[in-house]
Amino acid sequence: MRNRSSYFKQLAGGALVLALLSFGVEGTAKTKPDLSGTWELRCLNDYKNIVSVMDPNLVPDSLANGFEVRDGRAFLTGTPTVPWLSIYNADLKPIYHALGYNSRSDALWKLVTDTNAATKFAPALYDIEPFTGVRAVDLPEADFTFVEYYASWCPNCKLQSNALKDFKKSHPEMHIAHVRINADTAKMQKKKYTRKSCPVKT
Repeated sequence: MRNRSSYFKQLAGGALVLALLSFGVEGTAKTKPDLSGTWELRCLNDYKNIVSVMDPNLVPDSLANGFEVRDGRAFLTGTPTVPWLSIYNADLKPIYHALGYNSRSDALWKLVTDTNAATKFAPALYDIEPFTGVRAVDLPEADFTFVEYYASWCPNCKLQSNALKDFKKSHPEMHIAHVRINADTAKMQKKKYTRKSCPVKT
């Protein structure tokens, strides 16, 4: 377990740095998602509470101060951001959830899909449905479902989308469904929306 956690940390080590600092990087996201949704702008607090939580083992040591570990989970203490990526298996159980993208993300995705072990460090699909309209019953059948949270202004979101496209192409043996959720955290923060005005859909 310790070795696997160390490997996760090594692979994810530069992800947050790249996600927050590489705004000059260019990329073109050409993947066409199977399903799309938009996180409600007025639900910033819910985005932070539901999406901005991850496995402490995936938080790089260099950015550990940006997270607070409570009850075995790492909670982002600063402003919520993008990109995030969740991976679900064929039973729609979450097996991966993390912030950021780096050049080794595809190796981590392969490790996670090979291991295919459910994790508590990810939002369940029913957790995000009230805020995005993305429903599990609408998803195509797949070996794995990749749910990416992105914004149009985010360079690393484009890099992550391109990497996902390449990952799918490199692994034709996997049937991968792709869900993209527009989560414009900059607008959420600017509007200062709160949980009080968030919808509860049924």
